[in-house]
Amino acid sequence: MQLVKSLFIAAGLLFTGHIAFSQSIPLIKANSEKIVIKDGDNPPSRYWDHLSIKVRPVVYHINKANQSRTVVFYTDIDSIAFKVAPGNQYNFKVLLRGRDTCYAQLSTVFQSPISNNAYGKSNHSDTIPFILGPDQYIHIKGSINSSQELDFIFDTGASYFVLTEKGLRKSTVVLDGFTENMGVGGLSTEKTSSRNNLQLGKLHWKGLPLLFYDYKGSLHADGIVGFNIFENKIVEIDYDKGLLILHQKLPATISGYSRLPTKHGVDGTFVECTLLKGSEIGRGWFLFDTGGSLAVAISGDFAEKYGLRRHLQVTGRSEVKGTGSNVNKAETAVLPGLSLAGFVVPNVPVQLNVGSSGYYESAGIMGNAVLKRFNTLIDYQNGIIYIKPNHLLNAPFAELAWGKIFSISAIGFSILGIGIFFHLKRRRLRRIASPGFKN
Repeated sequence: MQLVKSLFIAAGLLFTGHIAFSQSIPLIKANSEKIVIKDGDNPPSRYWDHLSIKVRPVVYHINKANQSRTVVFYTDIDSIAFKVAPGNQYNFKVLLRGRDTCYAQLSTVFQSPISNNAYGKSNHSDTIPFILGPDQYIHIKGSINSSQELDFIFDTGASYFVLTEKGLRKSTVVLDGFTENMGVGGLSTEKTSSRNNLQLGKLHWKGLPLLFYDYKGSLHADGIVGFNIFENKIVEIDYDKGLLILHQKLPATISGYSRLPTKHGVDGTFVECTLLKGSEIGRGWFLFDTGGSLAVAISGDFAEKYGLRRHLQVTGRSEVKGTGSNVNKAETAVLPGLSLAGFVVPNVPVQLNVGSSGYYESAGIMGNAVLKRFNTLIDYQNGIIYIKPNHLLNAPFAELAWGKIFSISAIGFSILGIGIFFHLKRRRLRRIASPGFKN
């Protein structure tokens, strides 16, 4: 399973980083600036971030900050482990090549939005209108660094804030760093920006890092907003009214909603669903991905385990890609029924990934072509999802085109958990092996 890791430099702390490091702060050793991180039960990261002697401290903001777990920081010759809890900072030092001291910090402090809601009450809700585009994405309006109005996609399958080439042209964002990303599309090097202000409706965030990705015109949006900025909220997606409603508490009345079996962790939000052809032909966990333009993508391993190519008639072939140069081959078929929390969606187009491969060891990815059929309450505080059928439940699916290339996610599921290290000085990163790290 590829690690779904999100490690953001807390840029505000980079510029105000006069943090007192006492002599009791633990010290580890390194002969290389390159490090790797193991977050909770996830496998170690397969790509590298960097230490720096110029930044004091380098702050690694851990994704899914409201979950307690053990995080291990590896250098090429040493390691240190922390049992992290929400809302804390964990300081340590790294002696680099026996002469330079690097100051580092793991942070689980959540960057909470500031609300301009007139009521100013702790239990108020904020509302953000959205448009469900023909691309199946949830489009919301906002701005970055007081820019002109921008078009963002709300992507529950992404754990960070992304700017496209279109958004870059319309804003004053300064790209001041680089990061490596390893995903289904292969290895890619992306540009980053360390400190930005985001506004969505009456909510605004300060000092957010972001990733820049050039879609070369293929994505019709200025940016991507991931789930991480709403981690302390209950997010209601009402497709009937075209509203994102951000609650502090779960609404008292959720009549008609059913609880969907959910696993929400550092590697994203996964929901359990059942594949039907008369009776059950498979059951598994799928990424809950409003940033996926497809209906359902099924991993090769899952398809093989349940013999789905025997149960379903293959009608064509397609290609699925994210960032990087790799394109994954898939076969297309129609699933007679897909059951979510007891609600059945009929005649669902699916992509069966060719070969023995999985999406982070899950059954696959469920995109917004399916998810838009349910009004949804996502309780990110407790990792619970509730769904209720809406007027789109039985709407026909778009016909799959032979050989069509589908986006796994608006930002590409391949870079869902990118680990971002923001440098004050631009530098390209090289992927290397670590003699000090052992599985």
